[in-house]
Amino acid sequence: MAKGDGSITEVKKPDGTSYAPKHWKVRIDLGTNPITGKRDVVSRNIKGTKSDACKLRDQLKADLENGLSANADKMTFAEFAEQWQQARETAAEISKTRLRRERTIIEDMCSYIGAIRLRDITAQTIEGLYMKMRWDKTEEKGKCSGTTMNMIHKLLKQILSRAVDYDLILRNPAEKVKAPRCDTPDRRSLTTAEARQLLATIDEAEYEAYASRDAIEERQEKRGDTSERSYLRGLSSIGNVMAARIGLATGMRRGEVLGLTWGHISFARGTIRVTQSVTTYGEVKEPKTEAGKRVIAVDEKTIEHLRRWKQFQRKELAILSLEQTRDTPVCCNDKGGLIAPTNFSRWWRSFTKAHGFEGLKFHELRHTQATQLVAGGMDMKTVQHRLGHASATLTMNLYAHALPENDAQAAQLIGSLFSETPNEQARQEGALRVAV
Repeated sequence: MAKGDGSITEVKKPDGTSYAPKHWKVRIDLGTNPITGKRDVVSRNIKGTKSDACKLRDQLKADLENGLSANADKMTFAEFAEQWQQARETAAEISKTRLRRERTIIEDMCSYIGAIRLRDITAQTIEGLYMKMRWDKTEEKGKCSGTTMNMIHKLLKQILSRAVDYDLILRNPAEKVKAPRCDTPDRRSLTTAEARQLLATIDEAEYEAYASRDAIEERQEKRGDTSERSYLRGLSSIGNVMAARIGLATGMRRGEVLGLTWGHISFARGTIRVTQSVTTYGEVKEPKTEAGKRVIAVDEKTIEHLRRWKQFQRKELAILSLEQTRDTPVCCNDKGGLIAPTNFSRWWRSFTKAHGFEGLKFHELRHTQATQLVAGGMDMKTVQHRLGHASATLTMNLYAHALPENDAQAAQLIGSLFSETPNEQARQEGALRVAV
């Protein structure tokens, strides 16, 4: 808290003359620091009239009286956002993927409001920021989703909330701004017929991938090439197909499928144990929640395909002088390592486009799993467990979609229940008597 009215002193040139405009030094005494035993003083320089210096002094005193930090009048958004981000990185409580995403958003925001002092950011400033960012992103990419803007809002609100905690601003202006509405995604779910067609396509693709890999090795032998190799062309093709098969059979997320190792597969029990996931940047991490760690039962056909693939993969890896172990990725690349999620997504887009499923997202196999199970009469708790959700409500709201064939049956059912009203029944009985 300020002691006294503070002081204002003119700063002159070495020759004793005044600057034009005049320079002033404003000092506010905060009293003795209980830790260091020294006097704490806030000092600011300003150019202008003495009246300008008085206004600065009064503002500093008001800020200090309100409990704001001594640096509150100087800290810019960019400076504080950088401190905030560094603190989160040091805490190491958040995944690197999320930290990278946040840093990208912060850098984007700083290009608009980075130079503005925290104390000068208002609700109007933030609304203007959102309008400008949405406009620029639409111009650049052709669209800017509400979900993206909502993410920006949440992050900005977090940063400014911490600024309040640090006594740099009195209140969070983002609290007064309505959060941009998230887009409601059009969640596609395959019909029963489409799912069967996709499975047949996967069967065919797997057969072709095996044949192609064998053909490559035969050509290698005919050439008499016995040189040491670091990769096997075509091995990742089988790995990609197996990932698609597992996704359709289990509803697992892309990262969960690509993170599977042979130690996670129990052929005796016919189960898959989910304990880790591969991020977009290739990092292996645990599921976000305990519910994400789960054991999923797998149908016999899928287990047989996995058993055959394991035997084939073991022989192939031996060519690279690699031993197949519990830690070997189930869905491996040409070098026997993890398939990068971005590479898999590229293959998936090409695969679906080539086989009549253009636009089908891998995550929509997850929607399909839930929808088909619910439509088939499976209890919601079991569906929730297979998908790794913390609550059955989340499962129901996100992934339980009405199948067209079931909807048609529902229409017929409701029609049969309501069609025979008492009057209709009486007319039918009357018509029957007349006919007799």
